[in-house]
Amino acid sequence: MRNAAIILLSMLSGAAIAQESEVEQLARGPTRPAQVATLGPIQDGVVRAVKVVEGDRVKRGDLLLQLNDDVQEARIGLTRAAAASDGELRQAEVQAQEAETVLGRTQAAAARNAATEWEVRHARARLESARAAVQAATDRRKVEQQRLELEIATRETLMIRAPFDGIVTRLDTAAGATLSRTDRPIVVSDLSAIEAVLYLPGPLWPRLKLGNTYPLGLSAPVGGKRDGRLRYIEPVLDAASGRFRAIFVIDNQDFALPAGVEATLDFSEVM
Repeated sequence: MRNAAIILLSMLSGAAIAQESEVEQLARGPTRPAQVATLGPIQDGVVRAVKVVEGDRVKRGDLLLQLNDDVQEARIGLTRAAAASDGELRQAEVQAQEAETVLGRTQAAAARNAATEWEVRHARARLESARAAVQAATDRRKVEQQRLELEIATRETLMIRAPFDGIVTRLDTAAGATLSRTDRPIVVSDLSAIEAVLYLPGPLWPRLKLGNTYPLGLSAPVGGKRDGRLRYIEPVLDAASGRFRAIFVIDNQDFALPAGVEATLDFSEVM
């Protein structure tokens, strides 16, 4: 009976060692979207319109959400009117032309001794003053145009746009809701590729090459294997475990794979 117990313990020990050895041949880690952006407004405000729903595919620059911009639109209207107004400039130009004519006549009169030197200087000063008024009016129009561009840019801060091509994976607001600058109601994820983050043992370091592809197993509900291109190897090993972080990119242009599944790498398949 004692011999039977010894044999049973040996079998269990062997199975445990085999299982441990099998575990040591695999690295496991999570997958994640290639890019994730958690988006919120730059200014406090009330939501005027939400342009997307969860699951929508968006392109970079697409409008996702707009805050109420009535006040800003009024400012833009006033600034646009000021920038378009040319009455002051036209008046200054007419006065400059008249001053130039007066100076010419005064100089001609002075040549005939019909005008004094003081009158010539006075006419020239009027012309210089009129030209300065033209320049000032021109500069003011430029400033108004720049102010208009600033107001239009400020209106853009009342909108949330997609930072890259992706899918709206979370939406936690609706029209009429009040948002603050600390709120982050929209998440956009780029699932055209997913990344597997694995912590690998040090001996694999010299066997891996950036840019090469390696077979990665994926857990349920996906299953099977996919090729993962090695994008990054962390240059610092963890002193306690002797492992390093590696990131593999799995192509997902058809959006067939969900992010978040577990990925595994069989060390025996690393050549």
